Amino acid sequence: MIEKILNTLEQSLKIICGAIIAIIVACLFYAVVMRYVFHQPPAWSMELSRYLFIWMVILSAVLITREQSHIQIVFLVNRLPEKLRFVWLNVIRLLMLAFCWIMIHQGLKILPMVSEASSPTLGISMGWLYLTNPVGGLLMGIYILETIALSVFAYFRNESKRENTIC
Repeated sequence: MIEKILNTLEQSLKIICGAIIAIIVACLFYAVVMRYVFHQPPAWSMELSRYLFIWMVILSAVLITREQSHIQIVFLVNRLPEKLRFVWLNVIRLLMLAFCWIMIHQGLKILPMVSEASSPTLGISMGWLYLTNPVGGLLMGIYILETIALSVFAYFRNESKRENTIC
C-alpha cells in the first residue's frame, strides 16, 4: 500500500514537472514574441519563469532521489565487501536524510519572515518561492526512507537465504 502511494506521488510529480516545463516554454515564447515583434516585453514573464524553474528543479531532485540517479562514483564502493557496502551506503543515506531535515527545519524557520515580502512584478508572497525547501526536503526524505527500508529488507532477506543454504 505504501509503495502504491509513493508510486502515485512519483507519477504526480512527473506530471507536475512536465506541466511546469510547458508553462515555462509558453511563457518565454510569449515574452520573446512580445519583445521582438511588438516591442512591449511583459515584465511578469521572466519572474514567473524563474519561480517555476525553481519549483521544477526541487521537484525533479525529488524524482532523482526516488530513482537513485544522483551522480555517484561507485567504483570504490563496488569493491567493498557486501556487509561494508551495505553499511556505507546506508550511512550516506542517513546523511542525506539529515540534510533533508535541515532543509525542512530551516525552510520552515525562514518561511514566516519571507512570506511578508511580495515579488516585484507578480505581487505574490515570496513564501511560495521559499516553500520549495521544506516541501523538497520532506519529499526527498520520504523517498530516502523508502530506499533505506528496501535496502535493509533486501539485505536481511539475502542474509537469511545464505544462512539457510549453509545449514
